[in-house]
Amino acid sequence: MKFRPIETLVPATCSAIALLALTSCATLEREGVVAPQNGGSVAVRQGAPLVINLDEPATGYGWARTGDPGAALWWIGGPDFTPDPLPAGMMGIGGTATFRFRAETPGTATLEFAYRRFGETKVPPAKVVRYDVSVTPGGWQSWF
Repeated sequence: MKFRPIETLVPATCSAIALLALTSCATLEREGVVAPQNGGSVAVRQGAPLVINLDEPATGYGWARTGDPGAALWWIGGPDFTPDPLPAGMMGIGGTATFRFRAETPGTATLEFAYRRFGETKVPPAKVVRYDVSVTPGGWQSWF
């Protein structure tokens, strides 16, 4: 049997390239940030999602985004309401309001949410939550 280096080199090279490609794909996932419910400072990489979940303990009240976050963040959607599990025989239970953003441009942004009765825009909110968001450059992620 004659040793043919090309016959062993090609499969070994293809296997190495496939393994490298698979391990690279594992690192391509963009990590998102779930912000704390009580507000504060949040850092997120450019291109990554930012999710804000706010408790809605009472009916008749809701969270609303106040102001414009500027160019640093892109508003994807929300509020999306997810009710808490409903005990038997109970109605009007609270839940969670979810707001979704994407970090667009490196820089800073302020997100503010007001918790108030629906339709009462002239009355001060029952609660205000503020986030100071810092968007850092995403490196290769900003290429896509």
